[in-house]
Amino acid sequence: MKILRALLLFLCLCESSWAAPSAQFQDGEQWCAIGDSITHGGPYHRYVYLYYTTRFPHRKIDLFNCGISGDTAGGALRRFEGDILRHKPTVATIMLGMNDVSRGLYEEGAAAPDLQQKRETALATHSANMRKLAERLQAAGSRLVFLTPSIYDETAQIPRPNAPGVNGALGRCAEGARQLAEEFHGSLVDFHAAMGALNTRMQQADPQFTLIGADRIHPGETGHLVMAYLLLKAQEAPMFVANLTVDAAGKDSLSFTRTEEALPFPVPSGAASGLKLVPFMEELNQERLCVTSLAEGSYQLSIDGEPVERFTAAQLSAGINLAEFHSTPQYKQALAVAALDERRHELVKQLRVIDYVEWKMGREIGDPTEFDHVAAAQKQLEDPKITGWPKDRVKDYVGIKPKQQVLRQQLETVLSEMRQAALPRAHEFVLGR
Repeated sequence: MKILRALLLFLCLCESSWAAPSAQFQDGEQWCAIGDSITHGGPYHRYVYLYYTTRFPHRKIDLFNCGISGDTAGGALRRFEGDILRHKPTVATIMLGMNDVSRGLYEEGAAAPDLQQKRETALATHSANMRKLAERLQAAGSRLVFLTPSIYDETAQIPRPNAPGVNGALGRCAEGARQLAEEFHGSLVDFHAAMGALNTRMQQADPQFTLIGADRIHPGETGHLVMAYLLLKAQEAPMFVANLTVDAAGKDSLSFTRTEEALPFPVPSGAASGLKLVPFMEELNQERLCVTSLAEGSYQLSIDGEPVERFTAAQLSAGINLAEFHSTPQYKQALAVAALDERRHELVKQLRVIDYVEWKMGREIGDPTEFDHVAAAQKQLEDPKITGWPKDRVKDYVGIKPKQQVLRQQLETVLSEMRQAALPRAHEFVLGR
């Protein structure tokens, strides 16, 4: 309990470091999530999108993954027209810096007479390119949400080689994002400060703990849930899925039909450990049912004829959070939405391979036929300089590019099904001894 109270205190302190609250995504919004591999692979924006789909089922929001692995602010500028502006963003979240700082300049053993100057030049270039990116987005009519870069974990006692100083450089990128948020009248979500404070606190108890992954760079699903929490809190997202109080008037049984206007957020199993780090359930996922004036005793709650759990009259009077019970029809419906979102993600991943090859790998994109695209990619496979992960993506591209239009159509179908699956339904609640 002491650790939980301390974490809650730290999160309250972090809230004071945020800029003006970021406006929630509204119906009709076109959201571009701009970033590097941490955005490319997600899933912080996926969790936020799933939250919006389940919490606001009548809002039609389009999310476009505009992250590119290995990218920088300069890279985002180079692909701006074809990979960002084509989505006509009404809002853009921008998280860049992890590659801009040139981590190799900080690796243990790095030495050069002008090493410090190169580090400063990298930061100055990042700052200038972030400003240009903000200018171009704002000129295109997009409101701006600056996400400070997630941390580089140089304090965890893990086997991965270290690069001391990278996190400090990212801190300077974060300060630059804060200044741009003020200058461009955008908003800021300070991932860097909040994640750093949480990482430090947890490492006091366990020096091997890391909110990031084993490579010190990429947060795992737990870290991404923390990031989603921070973004949603910055948007002042609502706590309640539903909040119902019923007066039993001293009876020992009760039944009623109710349509809740939202679904509980189905926390992905891989991110569930994040619930121990941030009060996501308490502050963002409350499906509260309170039944007062019940006769004393133990009661069985059923919804749509399916038993949920037994509760005492005292528990029901204090209020229970139905979002914690995965057997409810509401949670099962939310899981069906999440399954469709997973399908959406798989389609986006394939389409993102096309964007990665065509924009990050520097190929000329004029108006060639799909055959010419594939032929050019096959030629790239003969280049000995292309190895590892990029080469694997080119191989994927050869198979995926001819299916591009089909994949886009499938994505539209899945999005429609996902929105339909999230629509509210009436449920019959029965409470009896």
